[in-house]
Amino acid sequence: MIDQMQPIQEVKGRSPVMAIIAFILLVVLGAFVYFSTQKNTSAPIRPNRVTSTVPTVTPRPVIGTMTISSSGGARFSKSSPVTLQVQASSQGRQVVGYDVVVTYDKAGFDFVKATSLMEDFKIYSYDRPTYVSLSAIKSLQDNKVATWTNQALVDLTFQPKKAGTFSFSLAPVGKEASKLVDEKAEGIYPSTGQLQLEVF
Repeated sequence: MIDQMQPIQEVKGRSPVMAIIAFILLVVLGAFVYFSTQKNTSAPIRPNRVTSTVPTVTPRPVIGTMTISSSGGARFSKSSPVTLQVQASSQGRQVVGYDVVVTYDKAGFDFVKATSLMEDFKIYSYDRPTYVSLSAIKSLQDNKVATWTNQALVDLTFQPKKAGTFSFSLAPVGKEASKLVDEKAEGIYPSTGQLQLEVF
C-alpha cells in the first residue's frame, strides 16, 4: 500500500523553542535591571577627606622708612623737568641693595631717568605701564656695609606733560614693592610715603 503522505501543517504563531528563548532573555534582562538599580548597603560610602592648604597673607614687619621728596618745592612749571629724590633709613640693618616702586599718573608725566646718589650702587630702571621700578645692587668691589639714616638713594627725573595736581607714591604694585635688601639677602620692607605736586 502506498502511504499517502500528508502535508505537514505549518504551525501558526511561534514555535515552543522561540518562546523559551524569549522567556530566558526576559528573566536575564529583568535580573540585570533589578540588581543594577539596587544600592549596595553592605559598605557605606564614606566621603573622601581632602586636605587643602589655603594661602594666608602674613603681614611683613615694617622696618625703617623710605620717602620721596622734592627739593624744588611742590609747584612746578609744565615746561621744566621735575627731579624727585628717594631717601631711606634701615633702622640699624646693613643694606646691600634696594628696590623702589614709584607709581604716578602717566598722563601727567614722562619718566626721563634715574640717577644713583651712591657711587657704590649700580641702578637699573624699568619704565612699566603704570609705574617706574628701580633695582640697585651694591658693587662687589666695595665690601663696606653700612646702615642708613635718611640716606639719599636716587634722583628721579620726570617731564610734566600737563597742568594739574599729581601724586607720586612708593606703595606696592602687584608683586613689586619698595624694599631694602640686607647682607643676608633678606627683604626689609620700610614704611613708604607719597608726595603731591602741582604743575602749572
